[in-house]
Amino acid sequence: MRLDKLLANKAYGSRKEVHQLIKDRRVTINGSITTKKDTHIDIDVDIVAVDGKVVSTTQLYYVKFHKPKGYVTAVEDSSHPVVMDLLPPEFVKMGVVPVGRLDKDTEGLLLLTNDGVWGHSIINGKKHVPKVYYVEFEGTLSDEGIQRIKEGILLGDGTECKPAEIKFVSLHSAHITIEEGKYHQVKRMIGAAGGTVTYLKRLTIGHIDLSGIEEVGSAMELTFEQIEGFKK
Repeated sequence: MRLDKLLANKAYGSRKEVHQLIKDRRVTINGSITTKKDTHIDIDVDIVAVDGKVVSTTQLYYVKFHKPKGYVTAVEDSSHPVVMDLLPPEFVKMGVVPVGRLDKDTEGLLLLTNDGVWGHSIINGKKHVPKVYYVEFEGTLSDEGIQRIKEGILLGDGTECKPAEIKFVSLHSAHITIEEGKYHQVKRMIGAAGGTVTYLKRLTIGHIDLSGIEEVGSAMELTFEQIEGFKK
């Protein structure tokens, strides 16, 4: 890979700004200053640094993000702010995209990656990846409605949901575990059982939770073990 392309991908600036960075003798390759912007590097071997700080040569990214309310789960949207607006520029430059989605008014755990195969393995319903949500609602869920949620509820438009687990936290709040992500699924399940969702937050996706990103709007890269956990 060309040196200037690597630095631009890593959000060190525009291609023009990166060229100036190199020209100013602030970039080293394996400890030696370089002033050639078109130098080709081996990202698996060469060590590139800017102002003495080593530049990560990682090309594949796996990120967990604590999505706040009010942001659309998309790369871009003409009318609303999107989750990408809150991520470090490096992730955006490298083509990281959301894995699945969370509604605009829902907060909580969202995974992002530029590894399409890995991302698909998580949202593919055949993988049976459990997702736990914390939900608050108004109204009273009927015993029949709760049982239907547990057995696999049929929504009014004919949408069939797989059996879900529901554990009450209080009279008007619960944890719901599902293995799919159909349109407004949790809200519609609660609605079909007699309630109206007032707050919804995703807590976990498989073995990944909000640890380390408790603050809304924060993000961090996944560990090797966390990434590999979805490949089993």
